[in-house]
Amino acid sequence: MKRMFSTRIYLKIVFQVAVILLVAGVGLTGIITGKAIILGCVTLLIALWLVGVLVYFLNTSNRRIQLFLDAIEDNESMLYFPENSGPEEQRRLHTAFNRIHRLMTESKQKEFERELLRKEYEAYDKLMHVLTHEIMNSIAPIVSLSGTLLSYYRSNDTTKSCDEINDATIRKTVRGLDTIKSQGQSLMNFTNSYRQLARLQAPNPNPFSLSRQVRNIELLFQSDLQRLQIGLTVYLCQDEITVNADEELLSQVLINLLKNAMEALEGQDNGEISLTVKQTGTTTLIEITDNGPGIPHDMLEDIFIPFFTTKNKGTGIGLSLSRQIVRMHGGELQVSSQPYSETRFTLSLPNAGEFPPAK
Repeated sequence: MKRMFSTRIYLKIVFQVAVILLVAGVGLTGIITGKAIILGCVTLLIALWLVGVLVYFLNTSNRRIQLFLDAIEDNESMLYFPENSGPEEQRRLHTAFNRIHRLMTESKQKEFERELLRKEYEAYDKLMHVLTHEIMNSIAPIVSLSGTLLSYYRSNDTTKSCDEINDATIRKTVRGLDTIKSQGQSLMNFTNSYRQLARLQAPNPNPFSLSRQVRNIELLFQSDLQRLQIGLTVYLCQDEITVNADEELLSQVLINLLKNAMEALEGQDNGEISLTVKQTGTTTLIEITDNGPGIPHDMLEDIFIPFFTTKNKGTGIGLSLSRQIVRMHGGELQVSSQPYSETRFTLSLPNAGEFPPAK
């Protein structure tokens, strides 16, 4: 089929060239001999017209091929060539293009689905690794300490008498139980954090004043900022900025990002945080920047993995939860950092308030 198709086009071009040469030859012969000058001129004009038809045919075919190649390069999935109009060769060409394009689109879709599935497995594997690591880190000290406390009251599988237990042993026991309680509470907090991430509700968007929300959050952190001697500067592109989003969820994100910035600056001289709000025709941008120690380049994406943390305190859920909230609003949360210079979190939200469907 493909060989016949190519031969048809080839023969058509050869035939048209032969006709052009024949007509041009007849015209030139008439003009040179002087026997049919007018007829020769007309014949030459016909030859020129046939050249134009051939050039148009080749250019049209070339444009279709180029359009097809551009569509493949740009991953254009809506391209379609009409298969029921034009000459037979053109219909065959269009049918072949559509079939190739359909097969390539299906192949890319399958490749995309395989890549998505691979990433889902990777995310699941990372989550299981983190969960196992965190739970074992919490339980192992409890088991070890419980064994130590039992040794205070047992000897060779025999319970000691009250006379063998002194005040020092009781004090050690109380401290040990306090430690077990604290470790158990940490494990409960970790479990609650995971539950919060897994059961995050879909946003309930309504128009509200982002300017007012930012000012309220600034007031909320005022005493802590003064205590830690950290400066906070708020920049608003205009006095009144309105967004269509879930006010409570967005407030949770901003509070979490500001807390992270403050924790990064704790104990640092001349700590500064800036909160900038910009609004264009389609997007609202919120930037929170601090001049803390920064984040290592190889950890910039890891910080959004659930339960990943570089802090002594915390569950590592805040940034993951914040990014999920922003993405549920159809936006994005990104981070950039220069070590020992600045760290910037950029939150972008669509002004139209068009959210992806809840999963």
